[in-house]
Amino acid sequence: MFLKRKPHARLVNGLDFAMFTFPALAVVLITTNIPFVMSIYYSLFDWNGLSRSMTFVGIDNFIRIFTIDAQFMKAIQFTIRFAAFYIVIVNILAVIIALPLSKSGLVSQIGRSCFYIPNIISLIAVSLVWRFLFGPGFDALADLTGLEIFKWSWLGTSTLAFYSVLILTVWQSVGFYMIIYVAGIIGIPQDIVEAAEIDGSRGIGHFFRITLPLIMPSVTVCIFTSLIGALKLFDVVLAFTKGGPGGSTATVAWNIYQEAFSKYRFGVATAKSVVFFAAVLVITVIQLTFFKKREVEI
Repeated sequence: MFLKRKPHARLVNGLDFAMFTFPALAVVLITTNIPFVMSIYYSLFDWNGLSRSMTFVGIDNFIRIFTIDAQFMKAIQFTIRFAAFYIVIVNILAVIIALPLSKSGLVSQIGRSCFYIPNIISLIAVSLVWRFLFGPGFDALADLTGLEIFKWSWLGTSTLAFYSVLILTVWQSVGFYMIIYVAGIIGIPQDIVEAAEIDGSRGIGHFFRITLPLIMPSVTVCIFTSLIGALKLFDVVLAFTKGGPGGSTATVAWNIYQEAFSKYRFGVATAKSVVFFAAVLVITVIQLTFFKKREVEI
């Protein structure tokens, strides 16, 4: 016969639970939830971020964003284009790299480490190094090799600047996604793989019929992470191109930063932040719903 737990015991357990969880909840509340609510509030005002007086303008800041702010529209176009290229390229490369490196052995371990090392380096530091390479570094290579590609203005033309940002970001982060895919491939039950091989499953067909469906949880995580990373891209633009040339590599996050800390229009900047948050929320919910339905339970 089971003894009933006394009311004061349940109360003590509840207090213990609250005591251990409250610090984490307080940190989340203070650092994320409260600033978000404040952003919604400030988005309704005309404010320079310094003055004590604020002028209530209602939804005028939101109307301004979608009617007369051409730079914000340009930043949205760049961010969407970059996200589309980045998500596809980084995930395909990560899967291609993960397939041979998912095998056991010293060579695979060394390979994983080599590909993952760029991910642990600060993206700001990496951007500064690559900025040097695209300038004096490429000039020296052009003189040494005579190849025309090293003479191109990689950071001086809008098209090449886009690909420069894309190449740098993919190079720095592909190792992170490779590790996730390696974990997913290693987690595939060997009896399923052996049964498929006995039935004659080989090569590309084996990957699409067996491997890919079974690593869909890893695909969902990687697509989600790369999508968020691409949409909020900021540090590369800050250290690498500063939005140039002519604003052609300005992301939404960079545009919001410029609006707030260069033009001192905090009301407009917070309105853009709210719009950006809503767009990212909708996109991520659709993405997670789409890929979750395609996951296979083992």
